[in-house]
Amino acid sequence: MISLRAVIALILLPLNLLFVLIKYPFFGGVNPIYKNDLVNSLKLTVYQALINFPLDDVHIFSIISAEFVINKAVGKLYPGLTSKLPNYGKKFDKQSFWLVEKPNRKPDDPVLIYLHGGGYFLGLVPQQIESLVTTYHLLDPAKRENLSILVLDYNLTCQGYPIPHQLSQLVETYTSLVKEGGKNFLLMGDSAGGNLAITFTQYLRLSNSSNLPYPKSSILISPWVKLIAETYQNTPGHSYYNYSSGDVTQYDTLSGSEVYQHILGTETKLNSLTVSPGNCPYDSKDWQDIPTYNQPGHSVFVLAGEHETFRDDILEWSKYALNYPLDELDFQDSNGEFNPKVHKYIRNDENSAYIDVTIVPWGAHDFLFFEHTLIGKLKSEPSLKLQSINKRKYFGTTSVVNFLNTVLPGEK
Repeated sequence: MISLRAVIALILLPLNLLFVLIKYPFFGGVNPIYKNDLVNSLKLTVYQALINFPLDDVHIFSIISAEFVINKAVGKLYPGLTSKLPNYGKKFDKQSFWLVEKPNRKPDDPVLIYLHGGGYFLGLVPQQIESLVTTYHLLDPAKRENLSILVLDYNLTCQGYPIPHQLSQLVETYTSLVKEGGKNFLLMGDSAGGNLAITFTQYLRLSNSSNLPYPKSSILISPWVKLIAETYQNTPGHSYYNYSSGDVTQYDTLSGSEVYQHILGTETKLNSLTVSPGNCPYDSKDWQDIPTYNQPGHSVFVLAGEHETFRDDILEWSKYALNYPLDELDFQDSNGEFNPKVHKYIRNDENSAYIDVTIVPWGAHDFLFFEHTLIGKLKSEPSLKLQSINKRKYFGTTSVVNFLNTVLPGEK
């Protein structure tokens, strides 16, 4: 049985979608970036409903397994793009699947571990895998030649596994890869997966018994660095207040006790660097000894939407962890135009890690859920090149591909 709140939410969803349809010809889409995009306006409305769904009932949306998503949904729909990927859909351990496993992997061959978003209570969905497959195919051939991609299928909070259980699963899978001889790892996480990638580096720093190597690179897409929003953030001038109505994630959902109790349980402390860095007092010293963020040979990519509610939290974390010059920037509305002086920060210092912090003009939360349609173009045109893609429409995808082309080994 589901609650009355859940029944009401299910009834309201088609009504909200109908409202978007009726409104669109006269006023456009749900936010500036999708003003002329009905499909993504409808998607965003659905994603809002999922994130705002009563957490005691959200398990009804987590009945499809990651194996089904990877092998049946995406694998069968795009056989031309997946069937030739070595070991596509093969299990590595009890909680992870290969999208690509390079045959005869050497210790220095890069392994990208993907950590999916969904608030820790929603499972892997086809859109995320479609975006990953697209990213892989758009890489320069020399860059993807030795690259493997592994998807972590962590247990969900709605299934009775509160945080930090997911971190323990990542440690377990990461350890297994290291025992096989691997030492060149990249973490890629969107939303909650970004939180997991960040807290994993703090686990390595704080764990006295860990001999695991730090990730060589982290790709953080709209990372959820602050699990519980604070009251002051729901005031004018803050991204939660300014953009909640037109974004997937909203203040009312992510500031209440329901989220706290559901994802953390009763024993986990919120103000822990291995749980929610943004809910801890920031100190650069907590981040300066983490090689991923500061040592040569390492790299970090951060992508935030200009109009996403997490923007302030993401950039504040970037300030302390990556020395992002937040206080020097004057954020005026971009009017949808990319200004590299404001929306792109590159640190390319031979004595430190390579850092790329990018803001998507007018961007909303987590592009993986909106730009996955690019796989359709690849399906019809397998030889599609990055240079021929509409950079404005697929800003997030092209930004990630460009970053990976920069940091992955192999000739350009």
